[in-house]
Amino acid sequence: MAGALTPEDELGRARDLGVDTCGRIAEFWGFTRTMGRIFGLLYLSHEPLPQAEIQSRLGISAGSASMTLAALGRWGVVHRIWVRGQRREHYQAETDFWKMISGVLNERERREIGAAVEVVKRAVAGARAAEAAAPRRLAAEAAFTAGRLERLHEICTLGETLLDMLLGQLTMDVGRFRDVLKVEAQAPAENTQSAVRPKVPRAPRRRAAGRSAK
Repeated sequence: MAGALTPEDELGRARDLGVDTCGRIAEFWGFTRTMGRIFGLLYLSHEPLPQAEIQSRLGISAGSASMTLAALGRWGVVHRIWVRGQRREHYQAETDFWKMISGVLNERERREIGAAVEVVKRAVAGARAAEAAAPRRLAAEAAFTAGRLERLHEICTLGETLLDMLLGQLTMDVGRFRDVLKVEAQAPAENTQSAVRPKVPRAPRRRAAGRSAK
């Protein structure tokens, strides 16, 4: 059939689509498109590839390839290996997706949320110190800020706990989650009478059939 793709072309197109999809997914989750494309290329490659071939097939610079491979290796997404008879280093993709995801979470998300916990903890201490030293007109505002920061610290700590659970290091404490995530009660309205449901008068009771009125 005229214009039909050869099996080699069809296979190449399928691989390109897979590589580009990995690039888009990586970019969506906050990584670079190049990271996703390198992983996709190695994941779909039957054999480990040297850096030079990765550069050539993806059309990227040596510096970009080197830096990206180093980051992927640090997260356990790509592994550097030696191939018998070859002097150059080769790379292959991690095929255990849970191992790969947990490695990225442990390297990136754990670091960020741990930093958030510490920063908010310092903010709470500062707000409480301000509350203790503030004149009366600022004490209430300082107390309010400190209370909100303490709640934010609880949420950050909960996020850290959830991450530990996801990585299989802790078990779930449902009660703790409920206490931290529950919605704060609204302050009562000043005019409480408007919130009271008015009483509806009962309908008069009907007399029993056959019973005469006195």
